[in-house]
Amino acid sequence: MRLQKKDHNQSPIIHNPRKRLLAVLLLAAFSFAAVLGKMFAVMVVQSGDLQAKAVTQWMRDVPTEAARGRILDRNGTVLADTATRYNIYVRPNATGSKQDVAKLLAEVFGYEYNDILAKISVHTSEVTVARGADKEQLDTLVASGLSGIYYGEDNLRYYPFGDFMTQTLGFTGFDGEGQTGLEAYYDKYLTGTDGMILTDTDLVGREIEGGGSYYIPAVKGMDVVTTLDATVQRIAEGALRTAAARFEPKAAACVVMNYETGEILALAEYPSFDLNNVPRDDLETLFGTSKSSAVSTVYEPGSTFKILTAAAALDAGKVGVTDRYYCSGTRVVDGQKIRCWKAKGHGSISFAEGVEQSCNCVFMDSALAMGTELFYDYLDAFGLRAKTGVDITGETSGIFIPEQSVKSVDLARIGFGQAVAVTPIGMLAAAASVVNGGRLVTPHLLSGITDGYSGETVSGSFPDRGITVSAATSETMRVLLENVVKNGSGKSAYVPGYRIGGKTGTAQKYENGHIAQGKYISSFLGFSFEEEAPFAVLLLVDEPQGYMYYGSLVAAPLVGEVFGNVFAYLGVAPEFSGEEAEVVGTPFSLADYTGMSVQQARAKLAALGLHVETDGEGGTVKGQIPAAGTVVDGRNTVLLFT
Repeated sequence: MRLQKKDHNQSPIIHNPRKRLLAVLLLAAFSFAAVLGKMFAVMVVQSGDLQAKAVTQWMRDVPTEAARGRILDRNGTVLADTATRYNIYVRPNATGSKQDVAKLLAEVFGYEYNDILAKISVHTSEVTVARGADKEQLDTLVASGLSGIYYGEDNLRYYPFGDFMTQTLGFTGFDGEGQTGLEAYYDKYLTGTDGMILTDTDLVGREIEGGGSYYIPAVKGMDVVTTLDATVQRIAEGALRTAAARFEPKAAACVVMNYETGEILALAEYPSFDLNNVPRDDLETLFGTSKSSAVSTVYEPGSTFKILTAAAALDAGKVGVTDRYYCSGTRVVDGQKIRCWKAKGHGSISFAEGVEQSCNCVFMDSALAMGTELFYDYLDAFGLRAKTGVDITGETSGIFIPEQSVKSVDLARIGFGQAVAVTPIGMLAAAASVVNGGRLVTPHLLSGITDGYSGETVSGSFPDRGITVSAATSETMRVLLENVVKNGSGKSAYVPGYRIGGKTGTAQKYENGHIAQGKYISSFLGFSFEEEAPFAVLLLVDEPQGYMYYGSLVAAPLVGEVFGNVFAYLGVAPEFSGEEAEVVGTPFSLADYTGMSVQQARAKLAALGLHVETDGEGGTVKGQIPAAGTVVDGRNTVLLFT
């Protein structure tokens, strides 16, 4: 056994009873002084913090969710709104008769009595018994007068038009945060500030008699006013439904934009889904259709790209309108044979005629005459290798062969729209500059942000991004593009009495680096040269089925229908030449078909030689475009809303 070492420094006081008593008394005095100090700290120094803790311990709070701001079109039509719903709570310790409360909840919400009784009988301060209750259900609960039932406000996002602008508007998550589209892009403005209801209670959650309730109101989010026009959007979506019925495509899109300002009036895409029933359990559908392909997906533009090649070559002085070319049906570049779409060739042809007939050889020669460096300078001026800055989530930029890697054969193909990939919105913005005097506008959807309380609206700012071509070049291109519709490949987009220009596009698709046989993207990029309607329309049909896949046969007629209906909606009157008047027949005033059955209206319109499209699944006509009283002719399409 080891012996413990004695500590010579140990105090002898421990072994002296009198001294021990003195030590205890001193210790007690010291402890009393410490308690007094603590009491002073609690009562004086920390009183604020403890009062705050007391509030949280003696008050129950029920959150009230702030209403999300609305999304509206340019005319005030509500595209996205918030409906107030109510979350219902029970405080078991505050109920008088749990049986009566359970019976009431079972009747109002369709619950099993025993299940809800068991739920509200647990030993807890508060139980959530229902979410998303409507006002009628809430009023029934309040009218009962039963104690222990409380509510908080919640908000449900809803979209009045359902399957409408699906990708453009986007949707919110379960927490109310914007997930896609405008909902996501302008989320910080649309989101409000939550409020709260505070109620005086005892320690077990019972409301104190004579206590009070305090309401901290929620602050509603701001309204987002867009450049969209709900009627123009209906027209665009109607064109896509027609495309789906005629060609059974994989997808389709239509964008209508004011080429002077960059304001987007319609952005329609197919397929889509009802925003009030987001397919969250169907991930393939959700991820495949929730993003806007018009801004997030690149495609090979085909002949619509010739608009840019022609404008750049003219502006650079490398070609002239009257310059002549010879098309044998092929060009050999870098030892590779590149075909024109017309196998037998166009023969001797001027530059202007080459634009009208969409001759590939003319555009190969134009691109080669410019050279890679100069051509790429214009591509950058057109903004094709960068994002446009459009205010919607998911935008990507175009894809081009690196400039230092471009061979002559590549440049020749780029000239007529192959070996490049652009977004629809990028292509539309670039082409818009060709006809608006050379200004590269920023495509956008925001008109302004409105404060729901003050009513003050702050307009969005979307400045031009630079100059692409001269005003003189732009004017020449307007003439050339109008001739394409009058005399060339875009004839099927012609609308009698109106000035329209444009360009068709038929592009082969690639899979795994190789041309996919039988798969095409058919498109038409059209322009209205009517002063009252300076609009550009780009319509694409992805993988149309059947033998009709050329842009001139698939997309161009649909764009013509879009323009015709937009002109009628805006009241832009046609001006017929003598020749046109003979073709279209005698114009007449359109009757009012609202209130008729769809079948009856169709029969009457068909008897007049008018083409009819419907929007909706109803059996009665609720509206029409053109409106009653509009002067039309045998070439017009009438859109019936049901």
